Amino acid sequence: MAIFPLLADPASYRACDTNLLTDHAARAYWLDLFASHFQVQLDAAATIGVLAAAREAASQAFLSQIDQLRRQPDLHGRLDILLLDELRQRVLDAHGIYDEFRLIKQRETEAALAELSSWLKRVDATAIEQRLETIAKGMLAGNLFDMGVTETARQYADAPVPFAEALARVPRRPWLIDDLDAANRAWLSKPPRKAVVFADNAGADVVLGLLPLVREMIRRGTEVVVAANQRASLNDVTCDDLLALLDRVKAIDPLFGSDRLQPVHSGNAAPLIDLSCVSDELAQASVGAELVVLVGMGRGIESNFSAQFACQSWAIAMIKDPQVARTVGGRMYDAVFRMGVPPQSGCGG
Repeated sequence: MAIFPLLADPASYRACDTNLLTDHAARAYWLDLFASHFQVQLDAAATIGVLAAAREAASQAFLSQIDQLRRQPDLHGRLDILLLDELRQRVLDAHGIYDEFRLIKQRETEAALAELSSWLKRVDATAIEQRLETIAKGMLAGNLFDMGVTETARQYADAPVPFAEALARVPRRPWLIDDLDAANRAWLSKPPRKAVVFADNAGADVVLGLLPLVREMIRRGTEVVVAANQRASLNDVTCDDLLALLDRVKAIDPLFGSDRLQPVHSGNAAPLIDLSCVSDELAQASVGAELVVLVGMGRGIESNFSAQFACQSWAIAMIKDPQVARTVGGRMYDAVFRMGVPPQSGCGG
C-alpha cells in the first residue's frame, strides 16, 4: 500500500475531519446510525442466501462492538466514521457476508444501462459551454442511489427510482457549494492531461453519472484513471464491477474501450477512503495527474473534505444524511460541486 501521490502535504493529511472522541453529539449520532443501519445490510444478506444463524451472529457481534465504543470511545485509539466502516466490514467478513447488496446493484445497473444511450445523446446535444453542468446534474441524480443511507435505502429497496425522477430532485443552482462555473472555465481553457476519478456507487451513479464524465474527458484528450473499490462495500461499484461494465458499454460508444481509460482498484473496501493508504497500482497510475475527482458524499465530504491536493480537485456529491448536512451547513439533498486548487502552482507526483 502507498500514499496517494497527489496529496499536497501527506504529513498533515487526515481522512476524516470529525473526531468522534471529542465531538460527543456526532459520536452518539454515528454510533446509533451504524447500529440501526446494520439491519438493512442483514436484510440484504438474506436476499443473497445468507442463513439466519449467520445474520444473527453478525448482528450480535457488531452491536456488541458498538456498545463497547459507547462505554469506551477510545478503545481503538481513534474514533471516526472510517473506523466504524472498518469494524463493520470485519464483522461482515467474519460471518461470510460479502457484497450483500449485489442483487440491488445489478438491478440498478441494468436499469441505468437501458437509459445510457439516450442520456449520452442529451449530453452531446448540450453546447460545450454547458456540457459539464449537464454531466454534473447527472452525477448528482445518480448519486441518490445509496444503500448506506437510511432514507435513500428505503427508496431503492424494492424498485429502481427512474432517472428522470432523480434528475428532477437535483436542486436548482446555485448549489450549497457551487464552484461549477470556475471548474468549467478551467476545463474549457485547458483540459487536464490526466485525471484521477474516484468512483462511488453502482447503478445510475456510475452508469449515468461517472461514465459520461469520463467519456467527455477522453474526447477532450484527457487520460483518465478510474479508481474503484478493491472489495465490495455497501452498494459501491468494485473494480471487477467496473471492468465488466466497461466491457458492455464500449458497444454503445467505443470511447469506453479507449486506451486512455485505465480502471484500477483503489485498495479500498469502504464507502469512505483514506488516501494515506491506497493501492500501489493506483499510486503509480496517478503520477502526473492534473485533476482529482472525488465522487459521492463518502469520499468527498465525510472523508477528504479538508484534503489539499497538489493539483486541481473536484468533489461532486448529493447530501443524503442529516449529520453530514449539519457539518457543512446545509440541508438534506443539497448539492455540492466543490473545486480545490493547489496551495501552489504545479502538480505533485
